[in-house]
Amino acid sequence: MKRKKIVIWFALAMMLLLVLTGCSSNEQEIFNAALNMQTINSSHIQTTMNLHVSGQGFDPQVQQQIDSVAALLNNASLNFDVESTYNDQKTVGKSKAIVDVVTPGMKINIPVWVDSDLTGDTPSIKEIVKLPLIAKSSLPQLAANKDYLVMNPLDTKDSGLDNESLKQLLEFSKTFQEKEIDFLKSYASRFNPNFSTVANSTESISTDDGYKLVRCYEIRLNDQQFKDLIRYTVNNFSQDKEAMDFVKDLVHSTLQMSQAPDKEKSIQAFDQAFEQFDASKTVFLATFNSQMDKLKNVTLLGDKGIDLKYYIDNGYVIKESGTIDLKIDLNQLNQFMSTIDNKSSASDTPKGSLEMILNYNSDISGTNSPIEIQIPEVNAANSFNMTDLLKMEQKSN
Repeated sequence: MKRKKIVIWFALAMMLLLVLTGCSSNEQEIFNAALNMQTINSSHIQTTMNLHVSGQGFDPQVQQQIDSVAALLNNASLNFDVESTYNDQKTVGKSKAIVDVVTPGMKINIPVWVDSDLTGDTPSIKEIVKLPLIAKSSLPQLAANKDYLVMNPLDTKDSGLDNESLKQLLEFSKTFQEKEIDFLKSYASRFNPNFSTVANSTESISTDDGYKLVRCYEIRLNDQQFKDLIRYTVNNFSQDKEAMDFVKDLVHSTLQMSQAPDKEKSIQAFDQAFEQFDASKTVFLATFNSQMDKLKNVTLLGDKGIDLKYYIDNGYVIKESGTIDLKIDLNQLNQFMSTIDNKSSASDTPKGSLEMILNYNSDISGTNSPIEIQIPEVNAANSFNMTDLLKMEQKSN
């Protein structure tokens, strides 16, 4: 079962990365721009997200809880303001992110800085979080008087890895990213659902060079198209030799990097499971397709479906916006699950339908332009780390 889930999740992840790449020039433009964004040295990204929740048909007590949650979430927003700059090799960089959580009657502001240097014998990543007042109120007194939390994920004391292991891990990350991009470029040419959901138009929007006409590419999926895409992706991915080799190589490499003493046994177990899956692939796909047939009667997307827009200028994405409308009918879902388990649906199954609509908008500027990021000075007087915090909590108990 686990090996089947690995294939399905990898396939769906590829679907999210490719989203119909390869079927027309429009999809190829989106794909090329997404790849170009992986090579940039600097950017300023401002993102706003909000979620609208609604539910109906539930038992009164459950309905009241959903209405209470909806009243909070429907008037809230999550905002990110992120600046970053890196060298060409992506080994030295700085970034600053300001996270704003806005709810009725309250705004929480959380600045975060990251200073990374992955060169030399002692690679380092320093993460600095300026704590909001609401977070300080729950800390031990010694920490509550300080402004910053400092984290060092590559610190050998915290990570449990020595310098040599860290170097191997960083090299693996770099090598895998290169392999991933090469694989996506190759797989895109073989990923071709027989329906088009991408349109393009020209719109005037603000850019680094002022207002100008740019291409807008829109991806739209309704409920049935979304299910068809899931079916196609899993079938195509699991039957593609290069795709399966990519999954095997990734899992193999990840297990090799493990510090577990029995990693060789884990690798052997995975290899055996992978061979078994390959031998029973036809049966697996027949079962999967049968389940997808039954899923036709289960609503996954609401009326707005999935609607994503990408604004592209000179080969780079300069703006994104989107709506994702998820809708679940518990009665439909229960009927579907009962057909899979070959059981009759329970009479006391929760009833009702829940809808969640995610809206987001991102403006991307300063691509490959000079960006100055000032990292705050931290010391024992104004900051603490996780080790300090654990010691403080032990003393306070």
